[in-house]
Amino acid sequence: MKEMKYSAEGKNEILDTGFCFGLLYYILNLGTHPTAYIKIPNDHKLYGKSCEEIYNKVDIEVHGGITYAEEGIYADNKEVQGWFIGWDYAHCYDYMGYEEKLPVNLRSGGKKWTTEEIFKEVREACYQIQNSKEETKNESSKI
Repeated sequence: MKEMKYSAEGKNEILDTGFCFGLLYYILNLGTHPTAYIKIPNDHKLYGKSCEEIYNKVDIEVHGGITYAEEGIYADNKEVQGWFIGWDYAHCYDYMGYEEKLPVNLRSGGKKWTTEEIFKEVREACYQIQNSKEETKNESSKI
């Protein structure tokens, strides 16, 4: 696990990747801010669903909410196939890498997220996603 290092320049660096509760995840450093992505299995009810549809099916609690639901991601400048959902850490009160170039009175002084803090959210989101799959199975067995 690499530590998040903010910068004004854009980049695409993998900070951490692996499997959590059986789901592939990526934590990326885009330079100005970090992002997190989870690959949704083909047989899951969230596969192929938009951000709005996901909100209607499962309550996934992550920083700023799910802001990405699309086919594929780029990690370390390589395309990774599959349906991913994701979120970012570039919201109001979050630190942005370009702030050091701004005059002091324009800096937000926002939170600098660590890779470990982001992983805790990824872990919780993976649990929520897998738990929602189990609920779907249980609901269908009642019919």
